[in-house]
Amino acid sequence: MEKAKRIIFLLMILLAFSGCGAEKRNIPANTPAINPNAQAANKNTEEVTLYFSYRGENLLAGETRKINVPVNEKTEAAVIRELIAGPSADRDGLCGLFWGDVKLVSVDSVGDILFVTLSKDFVSTSPAKPALEDGGFAEQKKLAIYSIVDTIVEMGNYSRVQIEVDREGSRIGERITRSEAGWGDDSSYLEPLGWEESIILTPAKTLQEALASFDKKDWTRLYDFTAYTSPDGTQKPDMNAFSSALSAPGNILESYQITGTSVSHNGKKAMVTLDYSINTRAGDTVNKTKVPVIMVRENDIWKLSYTSLINVLISEG
Repeated sequence: MEKAKRIIFLLMILLAFSGCGAEKRNIPANTPAINPNAQAANKNTEEVTLYFSYRGENLLAGETRKINVPVNEKTEAAVIRELIAGPSADRDGLCGLFWGDVKLVSVDSVGDILFVTLSKDFVSTSPAKPALEDGGFAEQKKLAIYSIVDTIVEMGNYSRVQIEVDREGSRIGERITRSEAGWGDDSSYLEPLGWEESIILTPAKTLQEALASFDKKDWTRLYDFTAYTSPDGTQKPDMNAFSSALSAPGNILESYQITGTSVSHNGKKAMVTLDYSINTRAGDTVNKTKVPVIMVRENDIWKLSYTSLINVLISEG
């Protein structure tokens, strides 16, 4: 009886091991783990800088944004769709440049040129109100094109961008004239465009625009180019106090030249060197060279520090 019980016990153990072995053999060694979030697995996340108009001016300022890119799509296509959609809601200083039903149709590439095909609405329709304060719809179209060009080229994969339009709804891009793209009455075809830094608010460009505003006594515009908080903790006053201080008899900027730029390792601060000549309120002329002007990156946009504004332009003399 005891012998029979031992035999039954051994048979049960053998069956148990046989079952585990069979289960292991039924699972291929290269079977991938199941992702509970299949939709997320089909997308990559990229961090890019998107360029939009700054306060409706003919200038571009960047917004750094993380975007989702489907694995079967070029990153550049997802980026251009984000540009067309416009800036984030919390970026009140930025203004989108596309309108109505303008859409991205396709992107393709040949060598270092990216071909971007937009829907025919880009040449057949116009916004109810131009996005730019100075300049009409033509200037807006031109800046919209450069918002694509500078965004794409800065990503580093292409050196030029060719803008085309799907005129017939066939998803085939056709070239457009420079006139259709916003370049006046020029009937020649728009060629591939490269990086255009002169319209981007780099530290040097921001300082240039701030100094031009000071020269024209446009205190509201200068306020927009001045950071709220300087690196030393100084905060700029409200608009009324700011304009009152600058409206008082003071220094006159005669001439200036930006001579160099250095950006901090973390990208939050920059030093721009300036040569300038100023007539002081005392009637003296002061010439200075290689004066350091501190710029601050505030919400992705370069601004003039209020401390530098005071030290360089107000306190002198």
